[in-house]
Amino acid sequence: MAHYANLGPMSKKPTVAKNNEEKVYEVGYHLLSSVAEENISEEAAKIKAYLSKEKAEIISEEAPKLRPLAYPIKKAFGGVYKTFDKAYFGFIKFALTEGGDITKIDQAMKANESILRYIVVKTVRENTMYSPKITIFSDKESKIKIPTTKAEIIGKPASVEEIDKSIDELLTSEVKV
Repeated sequence: MAHYANLGPMSKKPTVAKNNEEKVYEVGYHLLSSVAEENISEEAAKIKAYLSKEKAEIISEEAPKLRPLAYPIKKAFGGVYKTFDKAYFGFIKFALTEGGDITKIDQAMKANESILRYIVVKTVRENTMYSPKITIFSDKESKIKIPTTKAEIIGKPASVEEIDKSIDELLTSEVKV
């Protein structure tokens, strides 16, 4: 039985896109750290070639960068295992439409000797990498003043009585919903 990368919940086998239905995937991969740095872009281009052969539309990507691995990974080379503690990590998000076959992409990734490890996951087209900025809402009815300038932050030292009064106000004030 063939091994398939994780393609989503309860998925046993990758599917071929049909009826102009777009399927969006992301492939994350580690290239061997033994690959010469000047050849890394060539290896990444090979992965893009696998995708374009299957009519994939590249949505976004990150060029491989050398990173330490969370744990050592062994890979066999002609019956001899070599251990890697760093690798070049990159990813490509792509969409497949009718005629694109994720199984063939999976097979091409497995056959590439320069890939230490990879994963293909089904995802969404939208950019999920960035989250919105956290905004602070002020309660205009609150009696507590939030300092905004350096002078207000440093200010003068508070007395014990002022601290006690502030704590009492916090404990007795009701939260309005």
